[in-house]
Amino acid sequence: MENKEELEQLRVEKKRLESLLDFGHKVSSRILNLDELLKMIMGETREILDAERCTVFLRDFDSDTLYSKIADGMGSREIRIPLDKGIAGAVARSGEVINIKDAYADERFDTGTDRKTGYVTKTILTCPMKDKMGESIGVFQVLNKRSGVFDTEDERILLLLARQAADAVENAFLYDEQRKMFESFIDTLSDTLDKRDYITAGHSRRVTFFAIKTGEAMKLMKHDIELLKYSSWMHDMGKVGVREHILSKTGKLTDEEFEQIKSHTVFTREILGKIYFKREFRQIPEIASSHHENMDGSGYPRGIKGMGIPFFARIIAVCDVFDAVTSKRHYRNPMPILGVLNILKNDVGVKFDPVCVEAFFKINLLDIVRGINLEKVENFVIVSDDEDLLQKYSLEDFYRVLSSSEFTPAQSMVVEAFARYYGK
Repeated sequence: MENKEELEQLRVEKKRLESLLDFGHKVSSRILNLDELLKMIMGETREILDAERCTVFLRDFDSDTLYSKIADGMGSREIRIPLDKGIAGAVARSGEVINIKDAYADERFDTGTDRKTGYVTKTILTCPMKDKMGESIGVFQVLNKRSGVFDTEDERILLLLARQAADAVENAFLYDEQRKMFESFIDTLSDTLDKRDYITAGHSRRVTFFAIKTGEAMKLMKHDIELLKYSSWMHDMGKVGVREHILSKTGKLTDEEFEQIKSHTVFTREILGKIYFKREFRQIPEIASSHHENMDGSGYPRGIKGMGIPFFARIIAVCDVFDAVTSKRHYRNPMPILGVLNILKNDVGVKFDPVCVEAFFKINLLDIVRGINLEKVENFVIVSDDEDLLQKYSLEDFYRVLSSSEFTPAQSMVVEAFARYYGK
């Protein structure tokens, strides 16, 4: 019997050691998305400590609170706790482990969450997550050990997990801050361009929205969607080099003025070429400056054609034309939607890549309507019945409806629903 018990204990310890090594490998695997990282950390910690639930609270130094974007049993709802409240707050302030054997007997435990969710908290183990300087940047909390109560060995293991996770969380924070800074920089440049001509304001954001939806229809990888997003966002950056009276001219452009307009692609390449992009984004100047190249080689600025045009530039080209003709301009109102779709269809293989057009036409009508009205957030509302209806039709479905000689009652409803949000 003793040998059997010893073997079972050894088996349990071996499994736990393997889990700890696996945890260390996973947190060092360069997961830079904070939500993904936290989900992984919580799941692994819960299993290693044989707990029912696990939550990782992060510290918000600006508001002096702890928050959790993801918490077991709470769905995607964010939880915020003042730093001077509760068990997690006490651990963050003191930097010490708190191990509670009976939650309801401890006056620091707030029973409010249990009352709301119906969950019964019994045992709690909470430890700090500290950065390299020894400052608490968050808190690990596990609830209800499945076999008894949390012991000193569990405390030691949770501290070890917290130390390993802290570096990964810091890296994810740093990456997130860099991303936010980069995006605010792009947004500021785009906003500066928009302020030169209020009529075309929001064009870059709308093109970016449609480009992302097209990339998603193609099932592009996440990092490719990111590259496409930033390239789209900056595709017209070179217009800062075009004289304002030409950009806002309402009549027909002279040949010289049109050459000035065309030069914005060259300026885009020059401007973006001076920005230092990390390795995965170094194609941005090439992509962003090539959205006016045509499949048959008749485009500008270099007259390249077919596969010589960067693939993401071919996506942007479709989205750019769609937004241009569905938006109000100085000299015209939005084109009727069937005419817009005919332009895209008729120029397949001439201006547009057929693969990109096909993917664009997979976008559902609800996203098309949202994209067209992207800059009307304050006074733009889609009624729920229209949302349900528009979501059922792809742009390709809608094109077939519009191209038919007569509509069925159901088709008439979707045409009317779309018309309520188009060209307003």
